Amino acid sequence: MVLWISRATMILFLFSLSAMSAQAEEKWYETGHDGSVPQSRYLSALGYGSTLARARKDAARNLADQIDSDIRSKYEQRTSRQNMTISRSTRDLLSVRTHAKLYGLKNIRGKFLSSQGSYVALVAVKKSDLLRYLRGRIDSERKMIAALRSDLENTSNSMRKIHDLSAIVHAKERAAFFDREVASVSGGRPSGRFGTQHEIDQIESLLSRDMTVSVVVKNDCGRVDPFARHVREAIEQSVTRMGLLVVPSGGRIGVSGHVSATPLPPGFSRRYRYYVLRYALSLSAPDGTVWGAVVDQRKVAGLDPAQAELMASRTVSGKGVGPLLAGLKSRLFLDKGDPRFVSFPRQTAGKGKDLTATAPLDGSCQDFGR
Repeated sequence: MVLWISRATMILFLFSLSAMSAQAEEKWYETGHDGSVPQSRYLSALGYGSTLARARKDAARNLADQIDSDIRSKYEQRTSRQNMTISRSTRDLLSVRTHAKLYGLKNIRGKFLSSQGSYVALVAVKKSDLLRYLRGRIDSERKMIAALRSDLENTSNSMRKIHDLSAIVHAKERAAFFDREVASVSGGRPSGRFGTQHEIDQIESLLSRDMTVSVVVKNDCGRVDPFARHVREAIEQSVTRMGLLVVPSGGRIGVSGHVSATPLPPGFSRRYRYYVLRYALSLSAPDGTVWGAVVDQRKVAGLDPAQAELMASRTVSGKGVGPLLAGLKSRLFLDKGDPRFVSFPRQTAGKGKDLTATAPLDGSCQDFGR
């Protein structure tokens, strides 16, 4: 009996030694795990590079990708709205890279692998440190949202309300992103406290009620020829697609200007019919302030006048109307920074010329188009 117990004890001892030996043979640079950073309390990743510094940077990127992939696989939501409230396709800001997920990053191990001719590095971040940082970011966004709501309640200005609501949407999107990171790191679920539908509905209501748009486009003669009418209709369609209401007159936002095209002599080209296209378009605020203007002159061509008109209208829509509407989006929804500033590209008027002027660009006066 004693002999049997001794043999059993010996077998158990040898089995323990074998397990310890197997664990000792595990190589951190192959498994990505190290006893000093247990998986229950740390996130870790391996990286490779020609230098140890590059290997550590690669490991940091891989660690960030782990969190990104986990968020995408569990919580990705797509939103696409064809209006100015959300004029882009969003993925809950999942495509936005943030250094928050690397807060508290530690370099754990590093080694040169002669078999690969490169360095390998192991980096890790303590979950509790990262969670504390992320929750701090969420609290900051909450304070921002509270301040914006306070301002929203104390203003009757529609423009300012739209600014505040848009800023709340942006802050909630950022908070939702951090909230998903918290869920990914902690293994829990996102709180779902940062929905934006209520603010979006409010913005749409303000747009349809207080941000109506009127468009007036004429030629150099002060008339509405077929070309001017075509440009006006193109602007109205673009504004409507952006979610704003177009009214024949009296809109709180105004788009106005002149478009014209003067034919070049037939001998200018044997094959094409060339025109000198000129346009001056401006965008004005509800209080009448001119937000910006686009003035330009260029040649357009077509096999016949009808095709030339088509090319001219496309040019005005892309080079002239596009910057104006991008500026309008910036003014309403803070898409490009400070709402007090908006720039319009391709302002090619001569130095010192008033870009806000929309008077006829020269003395010629002729209708253009079919």
